[in-house]
Amino acid sequence: MRAARSADGALAKQLEALADPTRRHILGLLKRKGCCSCAEVGRADPGLCVCDLESALSLRQPTVTHHIQKLREAGLISTEKIGRWLYCRRNEDALDKLTAWLGRL
Repeated sequence: MRAARSADGALAKQLEALADPTRRHILGLLKRKGCCSCAEVGRADPGLCVCDLESALSLRQPTVTHHIQKLREAGLISTEKIGRWLYCRRNEDALDKLTAWLGRL
């Protein structure tokens, strides 16, 4: 019973995160490969730095960081601090599970 409640809470957090169009746009942008300005990231690695998301979204850093935090808390993305950059990647496993759950509705 506790596991079911935990799963329901995680699902609710994911759906809440995806309710925002900017966050859905960020997930789409994070499919890109090699667009990161951070030299330590390989050109074949999918994902973007927050600074690249700022440019793509025409939003200021605090706003982008807020959206990133909501997506990370929902488990839909992961972030990695590389030097002074925050590099963001999609959590494909979590997105696949969410897609499967939606398919069962």
